[in-house]
Amino acid sequence: MKTKNNNITILNEQQYLIRRLHIIEGQIRGVAKMVEDERTYEEVIMQMSALTNSLKSLSKTVLENYMKNNLNDNNKVDEFISLFNKLG
Repeated sequence: MKTKNNNITILNEQQYLIRRLHIIEGQIRGVAKMVEDERTYEEVIMQMSALTNSLKSLSKTVLENYMKNNLNDNNKVDEFISLFNKLG
C-alpha cells in the first residue's frame, strides 16, 4: 500500500491493518472449523455475518487512510469516488 508519507504514522497504519487482517484470517478459519464440526446453519451464518462486517469495517478503514493521505490532490478525487462506489 503506497502512500505519500513514509513516517511513523504510515507504519502504525500498516501494523494496524495487518493485525486486523490476521484477526479476519482467524475468523475465516473459525468458520471453516464450524462447518467441519457440523455446527448449525444459524451458528455458521452468525459467524459469517460477523466476518462480513469485519471485512466491511476494514475496507472503510483502508479507504479512510487513503483519503487522509491522498485527497489533497485534486486528481485523486475521481479515483476516490470509484473506490468508494466499490464498497457498495
